[in-house]
Amino acid sequence: MVLLGFGVGWSWQGANGEAALDRANTAHANTLGEIARAGQRQLQKQQELLVAERERMQALDQKYYGELQDEKADNERLRGMYAGADAERRELRIQVRIARADAVVSETTGGSGLGDVAALELSPEAGSAVWDIRAGMIEDQAKLRYFQQLERERQGAD
Repeated sequence: MVLLGFGVGWSWQGANGEAALDRANTAHANTLGEIARAGQRQLQKQQELLVAERERMQALDQKYYGELQDEKADNERLRGMYAGADAERRELRIQVRIARADAVVSETTGGSGLGDVAALELSPEAGSAVWDIRAGMIEDQAKLRYFQQLERERQGAD
């Protein structure tokens, strides 16, 4: 009888043990599934943020590239007007302030003092170079505005 009790107890314990093991395996599988789903949600959220960031960057690029192209076209228009002008209009004159020590004083111009204004006339080659310098300045200013906006948006996103 003891053996019969022992056998029944053993079977009952085995059945309980298997049921407990099955419950543990099910709980473990459920936990792993939940972890996988959470990881998938997080990955999808990161991908959505990446796509949104790329779209924002593309819009920013298009905006500033378009502005740069407009400014370059305007510079080329002015360069064309300059090149097509008659000789008198093609001469670029710049008013400059000169210090007394730098002034070249002749009998026709008279004396000059600090802050006097004189006209400086550029050669045709130098006048033409002004448009190249202006084009470089336009590009530099456009790039600076672009990078400043990029940094403002980056700081706003942090």
